[in-house]
Amino acid sequence: MKMSFMTSAAFNQNPSKAKKEASEQPLVITDHGEAAYVLVSYAEFQANWKAPKTLFAALRDPGADEREFEPERLEFDNRTVEF
Repeated sequence: MKMSFMTSAAFNQNPSKAKKEASEQPLVITDHGEAAYVLVSYAEFQANWKAPKTLFAALRDPGADEREFEPERLEFDNRTVEF
């Protein structure tokens, strides 16, 4: 994903330019040379940062029946057990 960068000073001086750039691609706002914030359009935010599923929603996921769950087999050989 391509991103553009802007200093926090430039952001404070021209927020309209920042909004215009963020409507095209994510805009990283730097503070003292380090990435501090990311400005994205609301549509991109909704598309990429959806709320996580609840446990209930995940368990009743209709696509879950198609996936197989094969947990790794645990072996307890060569382990010392202390009581």
